[in-house]
Amino acid sequence: MTLKTSSAFRYELEEVWLPVSENILAWEEDFHQLMLDDEIRMAAYKNAIREAVKPGMTVLDLGTGTGILGLWALQAGASYLYAIDVNAAVIPKAIASFEAGGFEGKFHVFQGLSYDITLPRQVDLIISEIIGNLGDNEDFIPILSDARTRFLNPSGQMLPRSVRSQLVPVSATKAHQQVAAKQCRALNANYSLPELMQRLAVKSPFNLYYDTIIPRSTYLSEPKVAKECLFDGNDQATYAAELSYIASRDGTLTGFKGSFIAALSESVTLDISGDDIAGRSTSDSWKHCYLPILEPISVQRDDEIHLRFARSYPGHRESPFRQCYRWSGEIRRHGKVMATFDQSTGNAG
Repeated sequence: MTLKTSSAFRYELEEVWLPVSENILAWEEDFHQLMLDDEIRMAAYKNAIREAVKPGMTVLDLGTGTGILGLWALQAGASYLYAIDVNAAVIPKAIASFEAGGFEGKFHVFQGLSYDITLPRQVDLIISEIIGNLGDNEDFIPILSDARTRFLNPSGQMLPRSVRSQLVPVSATKAHQQVAAKQCRALNANYSLPELMQRLAVKSPFNLYYDTIIPRSTYLSEPKVAKECLFDGNDQATYAAELSYIASRDGTLTGFKGSFIAALSESVTLDISGDDIAGRSTSDSWKHCYLPILEPISVQRDDEIHLRFARSYPGHRESPFRQCYRWSGEIRRHGKVMATFDQSTGNAG
């Protein structure tokens, strides 16, 4: 199946794209438009904001982009909106959006990293969509922990309320072949695989993750939760999760599919794991996270696939979004180790 949208952004199952979450500071108009056209993203956030925002609330839209989430908050009855975005180029669009909605004098937009900003007063609700397709690959844990501590009043709420990152072993041979050939698509010519590999100081294309719709037909087992974030001030940004899967069929392990399920509000949940492109159950902007392994591994039904998934911050990266991931493990058959794998986007522990 191919996505029926503008020709520049049509995609197919297992088609490999460069990860947009690794290029946040260079997002341009084309990616913001892709997010605005993402039907499951937009519907879920619009419904959640309508549910969570009560008349008279003061709201912060953290990572406002073009301002659509903040605009929905104002339309839902927020008395005042603060909006923050690191990208200076998008700020005028957010301001124009709020003004066009008739909310002049009811908002203030800040440009910069939220760590460096002080709000005039605390807010009743923090709205954010700084979620990567792996959950925390836009570094939301420290960002939202800081925001909760400094910006949110004691009785305030976070939107989303929680995010669960899921991983599942897959036999995605088409995607693996593209990675091996260093063939992957990008939103524009300013974002390339060689540039990304150089910037992240990785030598192999298998030491990256990619944006790819991985169908359920490739699953070798059932997904498991690798990390759950509750945004209660206790989330840890560095961690290691040990996950064990039992292969449900014979196949070839080529890596792992990552996705997330976010509880946005009391009754609205956003799940990006869908694979029906024609039915629009997939996310155009997030897609899924494909974590490939260097050498495909033949597995048999009932084999144990053991995965150690780790997130860390190496000292050699200067970007504020500097997290690294490592996915390593082994295949065991009747207790015997048959094969191992070990990939990392950097010096992840």
